[in-house]
Amino acid sequence: MHVLSNMVEAVKPGGLVLDLQVIRPNPTAEVDGRVVCEIEGEALFRAADAATSDLDALIRTGRLVEQATDDHDVRQHYANGAELVADFAGKKRRLPEPAVPDLLALSQPCVVRERCRLRRLQVQCDARHLAAPSR
Repeated sequence: MHVLSNMVEAVKPGGLVLDLQVIRPNPTAEVDGRVVCEIEGEALFRAADAATSDLDALIRTGRLVEQATDDHDVRQHYANGAELVADFAGKKRRLPEPAVPDLLALSQPCVVRERCRLRRLQVQCDARHLAAPSR
């Protein structure tokens, strides 16, 4: 929460903060609109849930006002399955082991589709900013 508070503090009152977060359900790997596998996203969702909770607390206190929300799909495109598998090396999200051989065999373009939420938040005046200037 400390980093988030510092970020909000750095934005002048009336300024905007854009929050992009991954949301459930789990992302999917697809070829030609057909789901090849579901990608385990829980590790990433835990971190996103914590960040969302911190932002929601600032909204409840009135420090931020949520002006707009847009849920949408984000697609990351890959030339083939091997490129997709390589991109997941070392990530928190994991491809299901049984699906890896099928993904590696894909020679056609594929995508990873995940749900995301974009929120536009406006920073409100903090009570500390309302105090009379010291002399």
